[in-house]
Amino acid sequence: MKLTGLENLYRELIKNNEKYFLFIFQKNKIIFDVLFDIFEEPFKLHLMQKEKKFNLCINVEKGFNINPRLNSDEYSSLCNVLNLKYDPNNKFSTITFFDEFNIKIPKYYKREKKERELLDFYKKDIEEPEKLFFDGFIEWKKLNNGKHVSKKNLEKTRILYPEKYDFCKREDISIRYKSK
Repeated sequence: MKLTGLENLYRELIKNNEKYFLFIFQKNKIIFDVLFDIFEEPFKLHLMQKEKKFNLCINVEKGFNINPRLNSDEYSSLCNVLNLKYDPNNKFSTITFFDEFNIKIPKYYKREKKERELLDFYKKDIEEPEKLFFDGFIEWKKLNNGKHVSKKNLEKTRILYPEKYDFCKREDISIRYKSK
């Protein structure tokens, strides 16, 4: 299923040298925070509903295509978040859900970014999520011990300290994190 609204957002993100866009989507009076992240391929589309601790992550493949079919746990969670009850005469369809979502994807607009706004969407995916505060650098080139910055450390750096990401990647530097 193609999400044409994401295609338009993508063009504007590239034009403005940005890697993600946040917006709101409302369905059945339920408000979702949505993150469209183009940092890596496949792109990521997150739908989060904070009150119910719901976070659905969907891969956006080439051509802005998604698989609208969710696994049974994701489907049940989405139905629960939307407060849907089983009705054999009016079955919930994820295809219809994503059709409506696609229509409601907003046009790009320049907005002020907040520090660590990606954290909510990726908290369960980062290593040691309890350790979020800077505790120094590990300069692997200078240590010359054969070790290098890990992908997980770089991803955590991108989320928590995006201004340091390119530097850490280029210079093979990890950031140490602590919980306080």
